Amino acid sequence: MTSQPFISSAFTRTILSHARQSGLCQDQLLQRAGICLSLLEGPDLHVPAHLVERLWNECERAGAGESFGCELVNGMATTTLQGLNILLDSAATLRASLKCFTDFLPRVTNYVVAELEEGDGLARLHLRSVDQQAHFFALDAATLTLVRNIARRLGRAPVEVFVGVHLTPQQAAGQWLRSVGIEVQTGAHPCLVLSASSLDEPLLGANGFLHQSMLRHWQVAAVQHSRGDSLELARHWLTAGDQPIERIAERLGYRQSSNFIRAFRKRFGITPKQFRLGL
Repeated sequence: MTSQPFISSAFTRTILSHARQSGLCQDQLLQRAGICLSLLEGPDLHVPAHLVERLWNECERAGAGESFGCELVNGMATTTLQGLNILLDSAATLRASLKCFTDFLPRVTNYVVAELEEGDGLARLHLRSVDQQAHFFALDAATLTLVRNIARRLGRAPVEVFVGVHLTPQQAAGQWLRSVGIEVQTGAHPCLVLSASSLDEPLLGANGFLHQSMLRHWQVAAVQHSRGDSLELARHWLTAGDQPIERIAERLGYRQSSNFIRAFRKRFGITPKQFRLGL
């Protein structure tokens, strides 16, 4: 079962923080976008992606300039990635760092998929939206954050790392990229192009002990996220059919139904039986 497209609450708070700095009214933006404050209160909550898209549109309508997304880079690096940058910085090579990025980006958002492709001596990091094209503010923020961070990890200037960058026609990041000497082309989605040989270059912040520690943390978080999706599936089965709770637990991989019941109650505040009776 595919979970609903989401964007982290941390990213949403970063948008609002920058909107306030730009003179926009946070309360008005939230009201028009249909986002409740309760969605933003937790450190790792998910905000439905379509609501964040509305928020981008409301920022634009309220007067945010075309470079609004480009200006979010610092906020994304320090807050939105929720510690992921520590994992990426401490990897031994750029290849290992980018693998962690593509593997764990779904913990921050499943609205955009990152894919690393190699061929013809080049490496291409694609950023594709899973549904409709993401707002160009978001694409600008993601593109520039990646360009700056990858160059920083290698200890080189961006123009020394990237052969070129493809942007969608609406994006405004091209101005900054050209100003630092990077060739910009138009594409269907953002794509960062660099030499394949750079993937095996060591990173300045490589730290094996720290990296393995952070990697275990993110792997556990990924498993918990997967279990959360399975519990959403359980709720669907409880609603749609009359199969026994023991059978549902078995289908979801729980060896004992009591473990499934405890996990369900922890997630939703009631037991599977109470949920079914409440229908």
